Formats: sequence, structure tokens, C-alpha cells
Amino acid sequence: MHCGRRTPHSHITVVEPFSRARCRLTAANGARRQTQGGVHRRQENSKLLLDFFLPSLSAHDPKKGIPFLRLEVNLLRVRTMAAPMGHGNTVCLSSSLPRHWTAFIWAALALFSQVWCFNLDTTHTLHKLGDRGTFFGFSVALHQQLTPEPQSWILVGAPQAAGRGLLRGSRPGALFKCPITPEEYDCERVNIDGDVSWDKENKDNQWLGVTVKSQGIGGKVVTCAHLYELRQRVGQPSETRDPIGRCYVLSEDLTERDELDGGEWKFCEGRSQGHEQFGFCQQGLSASFTPDNNFILFGAPGTYNWKGEMRVQLLNQTLLDLGLYDDGPYEVADQKELNAQLIPVPSHSYLGFSVDSAMGLMSLGELTFVAGAPRANHTGAVVLLKKDNVHRLMPQHIFWGEELASSFGYSVATTDLNKDGWTDLIVGAPNFFDRKAEIGGAVYVYLNPFGHWDDQARPIRLNGTYDSMFGMTVCNVGDLDQDGYGDIAVGAPFDGNGKVFIYRGSDAGIETKPAQVLDGRDFDVGCFGYSISGGFDIDDNHYPDVAVGSLNDSVVLFRSQPVIHVIRDISIDPSYIDLEQQNCKESEGACVEVKGCFTFTAHPQHYSPHITLEVLFEADTERRKLGLPHRVTFLGRSSLEPEYTQTEEVELHRQRHPVCTTAIFQLHENIGDKLRPITLTITHTIKPVPPRRHSAKKLERLPPVLSISPSNTLNLEVNFLREGCGLDKICQSNLQLKYQFGTRPLHSDLFTPLPRDEDGMQVFSLSDHQLVVLEISVTNKPSDPHQPEDDGDDAHAAQLLISLPNTLSYSGSRVPATMRCQANQNGSQVECDLGNPVKRDTKLKFSVNLSTSNITLDTTELKADLLMTTLSEQPDLVPITATAKVVIELPLSVSGLARPHQLFFSGSVRGESAMTTLEDIGSPVDFQFVVSNPGKALQPFGQHCYPSGALNPLKLQSSSLAELLPTADQKLTADHRRTRRSYPEEEGHMTTQGSTERPSPAVAASERRKSLKLDCLLGSARCVLFQCALHSFTGQAVLKIHARLWNSSFIEEYPTVSALELVVRANITVKSSIKHLVLRDAAAQIPVMIYPESGLADQYWIPWWIILIAVLAGILLLTLLVCILWKCGFFKRSERRPQYETEYYRAHMGVQPSEVEKQATEL
Repeated sequence: MHCGRRTPHSHITVVEPFSRARCRLTAANGARRQTQGGVHRRQENSKLLLDFFLPSLSAHDPKKGIPFLRLEVNLLRVRTMAAPMGHGNTVCLSSSLPRHWTAFIWAALALFSQVWCFNLDTTHTLHKLGDRGTFFGFSVALHQQLTPEPQSWILVGAPQAAGRGLLRGSRPGALFKCPITPEEYDCERVNIDGDVSWDKENKDNQWLGVTVKSQGIGGKVVTCAHLYELRQRVGQPSETRDPIGRCYVLSEDLTERDELDGGEWKFCEGRSQGHEQFGFCQQGLSASFTPDNNFILFGAPGTYNWKGEMRVQLLNQTLLDLGLYDDGPYEVADQKELNAQLIPVPSHSYLGFSVDSAMGLMSLGELTFVAGAPRANHTGAVVLLKKDNVHRLMPQHIFWGEELASSFGYSVATTDLNKDGWTDLIVGAPNFFDRKAEIGGAVYVYLNPFGHWDDQARPIRLNGTYDSMFGMTVCNVGDLDQDGYGDIAVGAPFDGNGKVFIYRGSDAGIETKPAQVLDGRDFDVGCFGYSISGGFDIDDNHYPDVAVGSLNDSVVLFRSQPVIHVIRDISIDPSYIDLEQQNCKESEGACVEVKGCFTFTAHPQHYSPHITLEVLFEADTERRKLGLPHRVTFLGRSSLEPEYTQTEEVELHRQRHPVCTTAIFQLHENIGDKLRPITLTITHTIKPVPPRRHSAKKLERLPPVLSISPSNTLNLEVNFLREGCGLDKICQSNLQLKYQFGTRPLHSDLFTPLPRDEDGMQVFSLSDHQLVVLEISVTNKPSDPHQPEDDGDDAHAAQLLISLPNTLSYSGSRVPATMRCQANQNGSQVECDLGNPVKRDTKLKFSVNLSTSNITLDTTELKADLLMTTLSEQPDLVPITATAKVVIELPLSVSGLARPHQLFFSGSVRGESAMTTLEDIGSPVDFQFVVSNPGKALQPFGQHCYPSGALNPLKLQSSSLAELLPTADQKLTADHRRTRRSYPEEEGHMTTQGSTERPSPAVAASERRKSLKLDCLLGSARCVLFQCALHSFTGQAVLKIHARLWNSSFIEEYPTVSALELVVRANITVKSSIKHLVLRDAAAQIPVMIYPESGLADQYWIPWWIILIAVLAGILLLTLLVCILWKCGFFKRSERRPQYETEYYRAHMGVQPSEVEKQATEL
């Protein structure tokens, strides 16, 4: 199996002839980057002309340029290198380290480590070098001949190799054969294409070696020159050159031995020329053999105006002579009709740019052909075809690319990746581009749906790195590790120095992570991975090998190492660690013996190398990763090894013959952690064999490698013997947790739970305490007392993890002596060891103090996440969130009193204009309110009371200086002391001018008098609301209000009332956007009793007889009015009816009148 690489159709390469490890790639179309030296394109006479001004290649005169060169060919004519669109001026460099130094370093590295994964050996590679500037390695194929003597070759195409003999002075290209030896310069040129007829053909720059493929062991070889030109009218002005291309078929020994051999494979010769027919055929840009070895495939992407064509032609001459095969040749456009309309892709699609074939693509046992068209519909396509009749290939299914200009179909390959018997399809799209994901190239893997292909097929896409041209080459490299699944290789020649990615097949189809990556930088090669060939066992070890070509005039052969599958059997004695049992033989203590038996299997079954396994035993692996001390010591370790490791060697001489080894470790005394198991890691590796001297012409046998799966590392656990776990020794605990928030005074054990709201949620008042206590109760009891064996066993290594938000932090704990709680540095994580173990029927109660110093006004709830863990089995342990509601309670209170608390009104009614002094208004009264704030100072809202217009609206002055005049700018006074002032309740302690103390008047025998209550809340009084903003204060603030009773209002409205109770109310409100603020004692009321002076009510009393006379006079007046209206006819109705008044009758039972009677009645 071989893989050709295809070259981008719109680029050229300039190679500096004196730079051994350098290839300079210059983009020709300039679509994304400007090219070095300049590129010009123009359309003339329906031909695409490319004008290049190439930079100087002269080492003697770098300033002198090459003459202007015009190539009158199609764009495909100059596609000779792999620089993708946008890769102009890309330079592939390799290190200048001498190759023998590199080989020495890699040999030294082999002593210390094995190369990454997979089994392609990278330390004993074979390098083959060609002449500089010949593109040696542009194509590569592995080949094996059987006659005249068995021999293996690496066939290498060098399409820019200089000519010999008649072709001297030109660059026709060449095919080289390289023996499988360590020598670098022992490749020989295959003797083909040595003559030329200049009047009929042109072989200069024909690119012989652009493709090379082998039919298999003992099979034929094909190599092509896709730019081979036919010439007509040479030397005349009408001379034409048609790059039809041609291919050479050689026998297994690379000679021309029968009629099928030679260079006459040029099916476009003799057909209509011109670009719309076969003038730019370019046969041989791709070529392949069918798996049954009966047919040869040719791609001709320049046919039919670059629609492209694929030709399938019979190759087996023996079967043809026997008459068993007499079909073909076949073409997509029909070999007889030559109908371009039969080709299922549009012009300029380049069908045949890549070709392949396989059994089991469309149906089992039927041959299907694959042709890539990387420019079809500007995205690319791959067409599946089969033979329909004796001349035509019928399209069966078309896969389309998903991205514009991705070159989908640039390369194709087929293999069975998932071992289901159906062949899968692999398609390269090297120009796939995704800027955001930094993808530069893709490979699509289509897993065969049992031959039922449809448009809904969802491929697996493998992505390459940016600008890597990942997928330029895809290759079926056979089953590299002989696991039964096909493997593929993907080339990315512009990923650094170039890389080749190896992907393994699997039950799922393909492992998307590469099993191995070959990097050209490691082998002093640039543009590595441009061509790949695999699937042949070159060194007779029953494993296929891989050859990788480059644009660096070099080829590297990677040989596959045999893969062994190690089978291990590990036993531990005793299975549980009992610290009470002293079982060590040479010392006191508890010991554990670990026994490992190892054997291996490999392909083929008779392969039995001598293998030395190094087995490494490591204890407490995970514990040491956490920085915790180890708890064991291996007794058989060497003096250079640490206590927790021991290394043993196991000699394996043949397959399926186990060999055992033993390691014993002893537990340390007085270990603290007796519950967490002892973790044991057992790792086996193949002991490296030092390199041995061998003949320069003889290959060294490669040592085996371990298989990738299963892993060579085994992790085990050795548990301690657990008591209290029932007869089955399986601890099934039943840890249950309850919690509540509360408070506790300092130096006191009294816990007070927080109150709960109407929803049952606890409420925490921030103003009360700076600490909140989380009380936790943990029990471990059987969930069903009637079946205690089900659960409730000892909970080993039980812990409680408390996670706190930013608003809370750990401040201490009160736990039993058997417990311990510790927190991290910032107090956000608390870990409490509940017990080791927490035994059956245990009940624990402890508390954790939480600081609330970080709570802000935006905090609405307290949260703490609680999670219990244990080594015992209890799957229902889930996190619990302890929650409490937070309210911001302001410690503000208000109280007040009135002096005097009894007032009187008397005299006569006086209007406002008659008042000249404050004494004219009425009796004075003073109100005093005290606002207390024992907490922090509040933000001030102002200093004045409003509405200010309600203060002394008449602007009256007092006749005495003893009374202060209230103004709108009256300020508050605050007492910042934290002691509350007490005010006497007796009225005699406070007197005001214009008011004298009197005893309460006895309510005389007059029952006509009553008492009233004047209150804003009851709606019995008209009130004025004063709002006074408080200072930022602590302690107390005093508000004094001077007022007078409006004497005239009381005389007018309440002359007969015996007593009035006037209620003055004060409330504290807080202006804030915080919704969870709470005020407890924020209201106060002051009652003031008001009495009329004695005798005032009698002045306004009316005798009863006056009231009686007034009532009687009213009745008489009403009677007189009614009589007058009656006499005037006001109450009399009219008796006349309207002329057409409707008659209404009451329904009753009776004989209905006849029609005659009805008419008589109407008359």
C-alpha cells in the first residue's frame, strides 16, 4: 500500500541549489500574500498566462536575475510544489547539525527513555539522500521483488533530476531505487526514459517521478511524468505543445520485461487536443493499482477543460490471454463516446487529482473506484464509481467538501478502520481553514455504513494546526501494531519542519488522538511528510514499515517494532491490614506481601524474544502527591531507592510462560491514619538494551515495545481491617446531620436559637451580635431499628466540610474532646474530624462560631454549605445548605412628654387679625422628644424640620422674654452621652408663662357633657406632619416643640365637651433602599388633657322650651306648604288617554271568540 501526495494546483517552488536542507516555497497566485519576485496573471486567447520574474539562483552573482519567463500553460501546468494559498515565501529549514551527530544523540537517548507511544522506531531510522534541488522524495513507495532474487526497495521520485545522455542539459526527472541499508547515498537511478525525439516530444520539466506506486510483493511498479509534452510543427510559428502526460509500467525487478511494461501508457495521445478536450490531459498526476492487481488507475485532471478524468485499464496480461478478463478500458466520460457531460462535476474541478480503489466500499466483494476533485464547486468533492459496462465508470455517490477552497479530495485513502469487514474512506482537505480555532488543514474519516452511503453521512474530522497543510497526504499504512485494526498516516509538511501523524483504528472507528507524531525537526529534515508510503514489511519482522518523503531531497524509513502484550496477575497477602497482627518474619510489625506474575503474547505466535521487565512497586502514591508522609517501608529495596519503592527484574524467555516476583512492605509504627488505604502502584517497562555494534550493511533487529493498551501501570489499594462493620466487613454508615443558628454570650454555655419568622426560617438581627453560632448535631444510627444490620455501621474517617461565603468567616468552635476543627487561612473552609470512626449509635453535638464582621447592608441571608464524608459506604451523603435570614435592626427608640399635660380654654372667640401677641392665641404647652441610638452613627439626612410654614404662621411675638420664639431654622440638639435622660412625669415640674396649674374640674351633675379623643389615627383631628432630619449621632437627640392651644377653635367647636384628650405621636423612619431594615421601638405617643374653663359651657346652653317651640314652628310651616301645593293641583293626575293606547288584558281561562265575534267587537 502506498500513498502519493498531491501538490497544490496554484503554486510553484524555487529551490536554492546550494542549500542542502532548505526548500523555499513561493505562492504563485498571490491571493493572500504577495509573492517573492512578483507574479502576473492575464488572459490571452482563452489561455491563462502566468508571468513569473524569479529571484536569482546564482551563488556567484546574487544581483543578477533570471530573464523574464513566460509559461503559456494552464494554472495546473505550474503546480509543482505544496505551498498552499497564503503560504507565499514560506521557508522550510532544518538544523545544521551533522547527521552522524544526530544519529549518535538519538542512540544515546534510547538508553534512557522510549520514544513516545506507538511502535515506529525513531532511533534506528534509515536515511536516503538525493542530489540537491531534484525534489528527491517528492513521491515515495515501498516495493518488494521476488525474482530474480528477493529484495526490498525504497522507490523515490525526483521530478527535477537532471537528464543523462540525449537528455543532458534538461531536467526530465527520474525514479530511484534505494536498498534497505544504513547507507545514505546508495540509491541508484532506474534506467527508463533514456531516449527522446525532439521533433515530436519535449521531456524537459516533464516531472518524471511525480507519482510512483507499487502493486505489492512481486508486483509491478508505475511512475509517471504528468507534464510530458507532445510537439507539433516544431520550429514553426504555429508550433504547439500539449502536456498530455505519460506513465511507465515496470516489472517487479524495475525493468521492462513484457508487453505491458514501458512508457506507452499515454491514453490522451491521438485524441482531440486543446484544453476543452485532451490537450492538457496531464495523465499520471495520480496513479494506483486495484487491490485485486488486475487494473491500473490513472488520474488526468486537465481533461475536458479541467473537469478531469479517471481511466481504469486492464493490467493482468495473463488473464487477458486466457480470456478471463476482456473488459475495459473504462473512463468516466465513456472510453468510446468521450462524452464530457457524463462527468458529474463541473469544469475546473480537477477530477482524478487523487485516485484509489477498494473492495467493500459500496458492497462486499465488489470493486469501487475513488476519485478526488479538489476544486469541484469551489469546495472539493470525492466521487465513488463502479464499472457499468465495458467502457464507462458510473458515479455511485459524491461526497462534497464543507468549506470554500478547502481542497476537499486533495488526497484519498481507503482501509478498514473498525474491523467490521467494510472499507472506510479517508479524505484530505489541506486548505481547510478556521481562523478562530487556528485550524490549517483537515482530514475527514467516513466510516462505512455497510455500503449505504447518503448525504447525511457525518464524518469524523481530524484537524491540523494553523498553516500546516494537514491532510496534504493521507495514507493507509496497514496494521502497524497488529491489533487487527487498520491504521493511517497523515502528512502536515508545513507544521514546523513537517510532521506525520499516526492514527490507530479502533472499534469506534478511529482514535482521534494521534498515537505517534513523527517530527522532521528530529531528523534534520525540512518539509517532512510531503509523501508517505506504508503497508510493507521491509525488515521481515511481520510488522509493516513506513517511508516518509520530503521536499528536502531526503527520505526517512521508519521500521515498526514488534508489540508485546504483557499479562499480569497480582496477589496481595493479607488482603486486609490488621495492625494488631504482628506477621513480619524478620522484625516486629505488620507486613504485606505483594506477588506479581508476568507473561506476554505477541504477533506472530512463534516470536519469542528474550525480554527483561523492570517492575516498580510504589506505595502511598496518592498520599505523597498531597504532601503527606508515607506509612510503609519496602524490605527488599536497594540502598539507592527510597523507603516507599522497590524495583524488581523479571526475565521472560517466551510467550505464555509466566514468571513471578515478590515485594514485601512493612507498616510504620504509630501511624496516625489507619483508615485511608495504602495505595499501591505497579509499573512494568521493558529494560532498554544497550546498542551493539553491527555491520554497516546489515540492519539491526529492533527490540519489542509494550502495547499502548492496556496501560502498563496498575493501581491497587490495601485497606485496613475495619471493626464495627458487620459480618460482611462492609461498613454501611448512616450519618445524619441537623443544624440551627443561634447566639451564645461570651464565657457562657447557654445557647439561644435565633427566632423564626412566619415561614419557619431563622432570623438573625445584625445589630444584636457580632457573632453567630452554628450548632450541629450528627448521629449515626440505623435507619430502621427493626433491621439494624442494613446500615448504621461505624463511619470511618468521618469528616464535616463547611464552606462559608465571603460574609462569614470561621472564628472558633466548641467540640467534644474526640473532635477537632481547623480552618484555612482566611476562614472560608472549615474541616472537622467527626471521629475515626464514628461508632454505631453515636450522637455528636458541637458548635462553630462564625464572625459576621464582613456582613454588609446588602447581605440578606447567612449561608453555610455542609458536606459530610466518610470512607464507609453511604451514597446518600449530599451537601446541605444551612440558611438564616438576615435583618438589619437599627437600635433606635423614641420617647416624649408634654409640660403641662393638662390645658384649659376659655374666653371669647377672637379672629386672627385681632391677635397681637402669642398670649392672645391660648395656653402654652411644651413637647419634648428624646431619640436614643446606642449603636453606630447613622448618615445625616439634614438639620431642619419641614414644612417650615407651619411654625408660627402669624409671626407673633411674645410679650415676655421668658418664652423663646420658634422659627423655621430651629435646630436640633443632640446629647452624645450614652445614658438616657429621665424626665419627671408630674406637671408641676415644668411651668410656662400664661398657664397655671389647676386641679381637674369635677364633672358636675350635668350629664349633657361628654369627653372626646383627638387622634390623627382615628381621624378625629386635623393634623400637621412635621419631619425633622436627624444628625449623625450616637447617644441621644432631643427635639423640643413649643406650642399654644388655639383658644378660639376650641370655644367654637367644643363648647359643651367636658374633656378632650389630645394625642401627639412621634415616629422614626429611615430612608434607605435596603428592604430588610427593621426598627423595633420607633414610635411614641403623648396624651394631653384639655378642659374648658368652668361656666364656659353654660354660656352656650339653650333652654329646652326654645328648642320645642322651634320644632313646632317647623312642623306648622311644612303642613302649610303641603296644603298650598294640593290646592294648586300639584298632586292630581290627568284622566285622558291617548287615541291609540294599547289595551292590556289579564290572561284567564275561557272560550276563545270566533273570527266573526272578533270583527263585531272591533266595529
